[in-house]
Amino acid sequence: MSPPIDFARTRALIASDFRRLLQALGNPPSKLKRVFWFLLPSYQSLFWYRLYHWLHLRNFRTLAWFMYLVNFYVTRVEIPPTTVIGEACLIGHPNGVVLCGRVGDRFTLYGEGGIGGGMGDGDVGGGPGLPCVGDDVVFAIRAIALGPIRIGDGAKLGPGAIVTTDVPAGAVAAGPRARITRPSAAGEEAA
Repeated sequence: MSPPIDFARTRALIASDFRRLLQALGNPPSKLKRVFWFLLPSYQSLFWYRLYHWLHLRNFRTLAWFMYLVNFYVTRVEIPPTTVIGEACLIGHPNGVVLCGRVGDRFTLYGEGGIGGGMGDGDVGGGPGLPCVGDDVVFAIRAIALGPIRIGDGAKLGPGAIVTTDVPAGAVAAGPRARITRPSAAGEEAA
């Protein structure tokens, strides 16, 4: 489990998620559009996750799990309090999203996919049987990473990719039984 973080850090993570959403949506928004975008389920799921993750790390676990359930019922995004997500996360379309493990900074998930366990018991940094995703990783729609695997920094998973083995940094994995279509640059190590 992660060490407890102070609330100032949690607020900074919340702000980084919102800045990333505004950046993805383009033009500088009016105040009314900011309120609208703040209320989008894709952002709300991360907003509430940040709060209940902080509560979980502060040993308010029952309240954290209750807030997780409310978040799941309202936004249809499943992010347990035990999940660790870096700054500036972006969820494009929230329906059917599951994030269970460890995710790096500037992670992008376009919808109906995610990370989770069920494919082994090892621990590669995401928790027992869970994936560990690096920084600047992009999951296209319906992309899934399962089991104790590592997804390297800057990797991209194509639409419908199902990954059960490590993906090197900078690589592209595509297809329903995903295979690496563009390996990382020579000399780079896998994440």
